[in-house]
Amino acid sequence: MKKQEFLELFEAAIRAAKTAREKTNSSPQVARCVDAMNRLKEVPESLALDVLLTTSSLGENLTRVCVEHRNPQIRSDAKNLLNTWMRYLYGSRPKRSRRDEVRDRRDDRDQNLVKMMSTGDSKRDKVREILQKSLSKVADEVHVEMKKRVTDCDSWDVAVSVESAMFEKLGCFEGPQKPKYRSILFNIGDSNNPDLRRKVLTGEINGERLMTMKREEMGSDKIQKEVKAIKEKAARYKEEN
Repeated sequence: MKKQEFLELFEAAIRAAKTAREKTNSSPQVARCVDAMNRLKEVPESLALDVLLTTSSLGENLTRVCVEHRNPQIRSDAKNLLNTWMRYLYGSRPKRSRRDEVRDRRDDRDQNLVKMMSTGDSKRDKVREILQKSLSKVADEVHVEMKKRVTDCDSWDVAVSVESAMFEKLGCFEGPQKPKYRSILFNIGDSNNPDLRRKVLTGEINGERLMTMKREEMGSDKIQKEVKAIKEKAARYKEEN
């Protein structure tokens, strides 16, 4: 298989995924999509690496299928394909200490994910990086009983999904909705607001919901309780007077 054939096969997989959004696992569209992704997994590593490092849109498109597709079979196979590509991108290194190896692999992963999930628009990519950086804090902020649930969530996947929703709803960062962008980014990154970060990372609040939330709704659980108490107190005062 050559590079152009690889790209055509990937496009065929994405087209099939789009037409299969509401289909059951037994539909022809799902079968075509799954078959194409399985064939992509069998592509030689050298060819896959060449395409991945020179075509930034592949990672973004595949990640959106992983995160947003409604068909569980397609979503699962897309994640398997993405994991295969990420293993290729990690590469092999000479033996080093385990601590250095873990750190380097994490750094490489983040750098490669940035490349794969790039939109080609520097401002959109910056928003994604800011979101991912904020969401990556969650694992260090939750209680032990929440650790497993949080570590099962991929901060890059969620950042891409949230930014995509923001872009579709609000337009570009420098447009008239810039204040809304700033509000969302500030609240997700606010050191005093770990609750919002956690809810976004775990999917309790998705990108579409964020678009409709008022500033006070994005506040921490503590702030929301305080606001609620103030409103209730004001309502009682009004009734009594």
